[in-house]
Amino acid sequence: MSVPRIKSDLHGHVDELFSADLLQSSDAENQAALKSFLSSTYSSLASLSWHLGADGDVLQREARPAAELVDDVFFTLNREREFSGADCECVQGLLGTHNSRQQFGGTL
Repeated sequence: MSVPRIKSDLHGHVDELFSADLLQSSDAENQAALKSFLSSTYSSLASLSWHLGADGDVLQREARPAAELVDDVFFTLNREREFSGADCECVQGLLGTHNSRQQFGGTL
């Protein structure tokens, strides 16, 4: 891969990330877009570092942990979705602290 091709790919990664309407997309779609962006950008940076005479494997090794950071970024949103009553069948009502029969006794 040539340096001009790497430059083009890096610009393409940014354009691809912002081509989607991130504000109108779901959290899951945004999470997937960020993961894809990070992993592809790290891959392009690894190729560039190889062309510059450096060890590109270092960047390639860090690509996966960087993409996993996105999971940490979206952790709170995912936890809120897990316990919200809008998308699920009242999981918190059955298993969470809102179940007064489990907290205070009574027939289950």
